[in-house]
Amino acid sequence: MPQWGGIRSKLTLSIILFLTIPVMGYKMLEEMKQFLQQGQENALSMASQAVATVLHNNPELFNPESGIPHQLSSEQDLYVHEMDETPNLDNPSFEEWEPILHRAAEYGETHIIQGGQLYAPGDLTFQHLLGLSPDSRYIYALFRVKDDNTLFRKPEGLRVDSGDHLRIYLQHHDRPPQNYLATAYESGLMSIYRMDEQWEKPLTGRHERMFSASMNITDRGYVIELKIPRKLVDETTALSFSIIDIDNQKSRELDSEIGTFKEWTEAYTNRVFLPAPSMERMINAIDLPDARFSITDRHRRIVATSGTMLTTLTRKNERNPLTATIFDWIFGSPIRHFDEPIRDTREFSWNAIDRALKSGEEQRFVRPSYDGLADVITIVYPIHGEEAELGVVVAEQSNLRILSELRIPLENIIGSTLLIILIASLILITIATRLTLRLHRLREETARSIDESGHILTESIEAERNSLDELGDLSRSISSLLSRLSRYTSYLERMPRMLKHEILNPLNIVSTSLENLEREIPNTENSQKYLIKTRRGIERLGSMVQSLAEASSLEDALTPGSEEPFDLHQLLQEYLENYRNSHPQQHFEISLPDHPIQMSGWPYAIEQMLDNLLNNALNYSSEGGTVKVVITVEQEMKSGNRVQISILNDGPPIPEDIRDTLFESMVSSRRESNPERPHLGLGLYVVRLVAIHHGGNVIAENRKDVEGTIFTVTLPLELGSNAQT
Repeated sequence: MPQWGGIRSKLTLSIILFLTIPVMGYKMLEEMKQFLQQGQENALSMASQAVATVLHNNPELFNPESGIPHQLSSEQDLYVHEMDETPNLDNPSFEEWEPILHRAAEYGETHIIQGGQLYAPGDLTFQHLLGLSPDSRYIYALFRVKDDNTLFRKPEGLRVDSGDHLRIYLQHHDRPPQNYLATAYESGLMSIYRMDEQWEKPLTGRHERMFSASMNITDRGYVIELKIPRKLVDETTALSFSIIDIDNQKSRELDSEIGTFKEWTEAYTNRVFLPAPSMERMINAIDLPDARFSITDRHRRIVATSGTMLTTLTRKNERNPLTATIFDWIFGSPIRHFDEPIRDTREFSWNAIDRALKSGEEQRFVRPSYDGLADVITIVYPIHGEEAELGVVVAEQSNLRILSELRIPLENIIGSTLLIILIASLILITIATRLTLRLHRLREETARSIDESGHILTESIEAERNSLDELGDLSRSISSLLSRLSRYTSYLERMPRMLKHEILNPLNIVSTSLENLEREIPNTENSQKYLIKTRRGIERLGSMVQSLAEASSLEDALTPGSEEPFDLHQLLQEYLENYRNSHPQQHFEISLPDHPIQMSGWPYAIEQMLDNLLNNALNYSSEGGTVKVVITVEQEMKSGNRVQISILNDGPPIPEDIRDTLFESMVSSRRESNPERPHLGLGLYVVRLVAIHHGGNVIAENRKDVEGTIFTVTLPLELGSNAQT
């Protein structure tokens, strides 16, 4: 049973200390965030309700010709923006457009009218914007065109469409459409012609004076400014534009046309919506920071907007420098500037607007911002009319300020948590370091208690012996285990000698008695048969005892200090030649180096090792197979020279169930036993015993080229050996 002062308890206590503070701090901040966000929703709802109350039962404010300067309701709608200054076409600087330039609409590949087969994204794109002059007398159009090859109209010739130009489509209610073309010979004022229905030629040769336009070259294309009288545009007017791109200087044929409408239809022109300043002035009275209000009629047209979601935070001095640096490194720098154009966000509100118009009830929801930096709280409040809902007030405000308010206490909590974690980490590291050192000492002493051949060198582990925790129990258990294993190993080591002594004496008596019995009993056929079987059994018992004794005697003979230097090359050459002569029915392939191989060891043990390896190879070789003996010498800078003795045979592979215990004593997978000499699984055990006592090792693998096995013995050579590779 683990004690409270044990290792597991200490680590568990440290882990609990890590977990409690972050969990509680996170839960508190989540509840605080929900509370502050609920308060923000209520304030936004009250402001929306105030705006809706002012607009209740005022259907005249929702005139069909009203709108606001934002491209929201449809891509086919054009919105006119109020301008603070009047553009100057004679001396264009484009500064008048800067305040509203971010509201420009982009037109490109999805708005191709003609020539889309060979179109590339860099060929032609443009930004378009409509503005109302401060005196409300003129509407100005801006086209910022990106063109990879700008061509003006040819100076000679009557064609007015021989260069890049602007097409204007104008239609009044119940009247045929009117087509106008604006072109230029060079940078400056443009010529405007009224064209026929097919855009092939002007209806008259005169310039149209009711329009004015200018075209000026830029680094990436050109800019066109167009001036249209306000009186030409009313609630029944449809207006569209397209840019014609001509790149071939010789043919002057149309390459592509991109318009403010997507395709040619009967209603290819765009609706034009003018601002409704009276309604915007009414909602401008709502002063709620970082909030945007917009009014949408029942037809999904936005008729007024006020305010902005722009949020800029400058609170820097309240943050702790240390925790702020860590917090910014983990979670990123705080968002200090946030804004979201209304055109990018209204798509999130359409479903809520429809529900509010149908039910007449307020709708609330929180959505992610378009760029994913914050959450946006949205309130949709209906504007009631006498018969039906006139529209809705949509109020939007980000939670960025709430996140900023929460970030400072969150950083403080994290700072405190980090301090506690640091202290707890030091405690845990100290415990873990001490535990690691103790385990390392215990492992090292345990590893030294048994040598490579499996002999137990010591029965007592001193490391952690007197400790009172789990490691002390483990140390004492290992000592007890080693003591029991030592007694059992000693018993096993004495067993061959005991068996030899205890079995040979009775066998000698039985053998002598059998000889006497042969002389006493009549010599009949049955008596000879039984005597032969008895003599064979006695010989098998003697062979078994002899095998056990050989392994024990060999291990006793391989004592340190009794080694002798010898030439391994000469030993192998003589031995393999004799072995091949004694097995003429077997085919051998022998590969030996042609130079001496000096080493130190026990030559007779090497021969006994080779006996067992080759006998094993012959026993498992397939009929008619070949046994290969390959001797190689390797040189290494650090470990010195080594010799490898590889025995290869073709036959059955090594079974998986004995792969890890193949070189242990009493392990065998021999297919059939020799009735004259039973196999006890000691051959490969002797091979490993000889290799280890010579400072080497032995491995057994299945062959990859054919079905068979390969046994490789690696032995170190003398550092001063004259062996060559």
